[in-house]
Amino acid sequence: MPNRKVVYPKIIDTLLTNPGIGFIAAPKLMKAQPAVLLDSRGKPVERYKFTEESRTWNHPDSKVIYCGVRWKDLEPVRGVFDWQVLEKKLNYARSLGCTAIVRCSPYALAEEEDIPGWFRKDYPEEPEFPFWRIDPNNSPYVDYWSSFIKQFALHFDGHPVISSVDLALVGAWGEGGGTEFLEDDLIRQITAAYIDNFKVTPLQALLHDPRSMSIIRERRETIGFRVDCLGDMGGFHEEEWSHMTDFYPENICNFHMKDAWKKAPVVFEACWHMNDWLLQGWDIDYIIDESLKWHISSYNSKGTTVPAPWKSSVERWLMKMGYRYELRKFEYDEVIQRGETLKVRALWANVGVAPIYTAYPLVVRLRGEYQNYTYRSRIDIRYWLPDMDILWEEEFVMEQDILPGEYSLELGIETGLEEIGNIKLAIAGEKDGYYPMGKLLVNDWRL
Repeated sequence: MPNRKVVYPKIIDTLLTNPGIGFIAAPKLMKAQPAVLLDSRGKPVERYKFTEESRTWNHPDSKVIYCGVRWKDLEPVRGVFDWQVLEKKLNYARSLGCTAIVRCSPYALAEEEDIPGWFRKDYPEEPEFPFWRIDPNNSPYVDYWSSFIKQFALHFDGHPVISSVDLALVGAWGEGGGTEFLEDDLIRQITAAYIDNFKVTPLQALLHDPRSMSIIRERRETIGFRVDCLGDMGGFHEEEWSHMTDFYPENICNFHMKDAWKKAPVVFEACWHMNDWLLQGWDIDYIIDESLKWHISSYNSKGTTVPAPWKSSVERWLMKMGYRYELRKFEYDEVIQRGETLKVRALWANVGVAPIYTAYPLVVRLRGEYQNYTYRSRIDIRYWLPDMDILWEEEFVMEQDILPGEYSLELGIETGLEEIGNIKLAIAGEKDGYYPMGKLLVNDWRL
């Protein structure tokens, strides 16, 4: 084909940091030169970094952070909301170059983490049931909490810093304690408050009990799941039962959540800390391989150090966790007239274990000496699933008033946030978040 250029980008195997995936950021390990670096049990450890450019000690760099907020702080007066509490945390996440996984918790166990004061004033008695601060079946809890969730969604759905939101029903920290004792209609009411109002931002629900999961699936199958005890290989019942060998593999199937990852995130949090796994002698590679099989996008290590003997295993984990895009082949017209269409064709591969869940735009940028032009693709990269060949073909009209001359044709996936930057691809040649494919000559048809 005349004037047609074919490019085979160089695939790289280095660690990448991208929004919404990987280890949850550990700000306390980002100090330039910590005097003494301690593990999760308070013992000094030798410092190391995952890459020479890393800003985090003994822990991978990250572009996703956990952001927890309390109901009582966001709704200090019934029907009056102080969203600045969450906005400040999101601004902090953005300053670190991170998107945020957000959870609004109804209450926790400490005295300062109670339900809102205006609610407690009318219901001073607390139930004896573990992990409940208020009885949801015999109080207006569900009405109040559902109303709050609706307002929360109306204000924050589609927020550019929020990568996903935890669906919290009941229990301390919104972690589901006692969900199985809620009446079905009450579960449906809270679930509806999330699903009816979060139309852009992805949701994930706690993989807790069959009733709540069944009710959640009644409404929409595009809700992901989170679990809070990754790594447990017998810490509760020794060899008789564990989360890794019993609860998770059985209930991902039993709760019909094995395909949830295709539309919404799978998020894991450590049981205890990775250092405890090492001391228990648990098999890190088994834990990693199971999480990858379950299509993990992000992992919360609770901000503690990664044991040095496991550095190479964690690197292997990070190479697969979430999405990772390789551009295998790209072709385009090298010479084009003003007013004509630029035809591009590319072969992509997602070599991670999950898609991306935010509709970031894929763009073609023409960078010239005097002017840049950006063309946004129609393709939705959220459908780029692992283990499939992804063929992208598109045409872009070169407007009549484009300046004639030579341009560098570049590709990028834009987040729209300067602090976070564009999505990093697993190919060489990045320049300021874009990847040059070659030169393009735009001629003036009148000449």
